[in-house]
Amino acid sequence: MPRLHLAALALLLAACQRGGSATPPAASAPAPGAAAKTSGPAPAPARLALPERVRFAPKVTATGTLRARQASPLAFSVAGTLLRVAVKRGQEVREGALLAALDDGAASAARRQAEAAVAAAKAQLALADDAHSRVARLRQEDGASEAQAFQARAQRDLAAAQLAAAEAQLEQARVNLAHHALVAPFPGVVTKVPDGIGIAVAAGLPVVTLVTTRELVLETSLTQEEAVELRPGARAIVAVPVTGARGDATVSVVVPAVDASTNRVPVELSVPNPAGRFLANAFARAELPRGAERDTWRVPSAALVQRAGGYAVWVAGRDGKARGLPVRLLGEDGDAALVAPDDGKPWPPDLRVVENPPLGIAEGTPLAEVRG
Repeated sequence: MPRLHLAALALLLAACQRGGSATPPAASAPAPGAAAKTSGPAPAPARLALPERVRFAPKVTATGTLRARQASPLAFSVAGTLLRVAVKRGQEVREGALLAALDDGAASAARRQAEAAVAAAKAQLALADDAHSRVARLRQEDGASEAQAFQARAQRDLAAAQLAAAEAQLEQARVNLAHHALVAPFPGVVTKVPDGIGIAVAAGLPVVTLVTTRELVLETSLTQEEAVELRPGARAIVAVPVTGARGDATVSVVVPAVDASTNRVPVELSVPNPAGRFLANAFARAELPRGAERDTWRVPSAALVQRAGGYAVWVAGRDGKARGLPVRLLGEDGDAALVAPDDGKPWPPDLRVVENPPLGIAEGTPLAEVRG
């Protein structure tokens, strides 16, 4: 009996050993906190362009209205009746040309009367001077008293004073007569004349309007940044879009103050107009220098993006990653833009510009260059 128990126990142990070896080992669980490795973002395809360095004189465009350098509504300084209008509307006149005249009959008579008074005063002075000479000789020979000599001298001085007064009245009469004629104080074109003659004209009432046309003034304004390097004497180009007239101009005034109402700097340009190509009061456009000639870089216009009130371009360096470069837009040349780095330094030689930046581009975005 005991032998049977030992044999059964041996068979049971052997079966257990065979079953345990056939069971596959359990899979080991990942360590806590371990994460699966992930790949980085795919590079964004982009066309890259190397900027071209060029020499460029930056310019700025401004608009304004051409006005006459001088535009004067002319009036008589005395009242009277309009006798003659010597010019026509639109007529060009020289300096000193007669424009209009008043009836000067009374003024002419006053001048002749003053001339007669001067002649009489001269005669009185001659008589008084002769009498003084005679008394002076007699006084030396004790033939005249001191009182007689004093009286003769006083009569001569009185006659001289009367002559001076008569001459002053004559000058006043001549000036008054001259004021009955209205003459051009400067060369120009007549833009307004009276409708007729025979009307009563009050002193100071404008009768004829005269404007200059051979030199005009363009009044405009610039931003503070645009005007910072502009100086009087700078050359400019002025054009009238409606007529196509175009010519040289010179900066005459750069007001050293900002207009409080516009926050801009007022600027005036002198526009010579010897051929009459420009018309006063016409809308015009001026192209002004913004600074000295400098190095700039030509990049595709499509590369420009607006950023923080200015401009920037996306560039890629040797690492192939995108980054923004602030630039100043100095001008345009067809489908290209002329820019300079905003920090004033030259363009880094290893930076290329991203044309048509792809959607979603950001700092550090990897770029894959697309050719062709």
